[in-house]
Amino acid sequence: MNPLIVPAIILGAVQGLTEFLPVSSTAHLTVIPRLLGWDTPLLNSLAFDVALHGGTLLALLLILGKDWIRLAPSLLKPRSAPGKFAWGLLLATIPAGLAGLIFEKSVSGALRGTIFVSLFLAIGAILLWWADSKRPGRTTAEKTGLGRALLIGTAQALAILPGLSRSGITITAGLALGLSKKEAARYSFMLSTPLLAVATAWEMRHLPSIAAGDLAPILAGMVAAVISGILALRWLLGLANRIGYRPFAIYRLILAASLVIWAFLAGVP
Repeated sequence: MNPLIVPAIILGAVQGLTEFLPVSSTAHLTVIPRLLGWDTPLLNSLAFDVALHGGTLLALLLILGKDWIRLAPSLLKPRSAPGKFAWGLLLATIPAGLAGLIFEKSVSGALRGTIFVSLFLAIGAILLWWADSKRPGRTTAEKTGLGRALLIGTAQALAILPGLSRSGITITAGLALGLSKKEAARYSFMLSTPLLAVATAWEMRHLPSIAAGDLAPILAGMVAAVISGILALRWLLGLANRIGYRPFAIYRLILAASLVIWAFLAGVP
């Protein structure tokens, strides 16, 4: 068996879980390979990255595909309530797309150190705790107007900071703007669909040819990302109103503190 299949499955599972749970996929996928010494070229390649993002996109489509199919005709009726919701989701994708195009290379190079990741993990945790502590809102995702959509989309653009968490910051913004805990998660997931689709398609433009020996680990990672992504989506949508987001905030703070201690003891940048 290819020795990279197990690491690929683990990283794929981590990607699927942390892409949707508000704990930062970047933080986990940056730190775990360092901890376990997985520095092989394949696991750090564009092909593997595209596979993991493709897996999380497929998980989104399997869970929320019906919503998008129902919304698609509404794009032709922008003045209707469903039309405003659909266009709001698309317009809210623009800030994050621009941030990625303009700042991704500089940010990914300068701020991916353990200390920076820990800092943004902690900041996101504090914001998430604050938003979760507010009186629960009652607004549904469909009633999120263009103004609120753009505010949440602007918050999503901040997720370019490694450790902040795309789902975490958009859920935080949704809660702050009056969405219920479940609806904040649902809106976050709906909002991530066009962004993930565009990002995956953009990365695929630059895909090199894949060696036959690399195909099995890449597919294994993708399948793991699909399965774990589906589990994370269903779990959070089912339990958000009951458990809230404080457990995730606490986990983030513990993880941030642990990473700082590890970086200090191991001399990791």
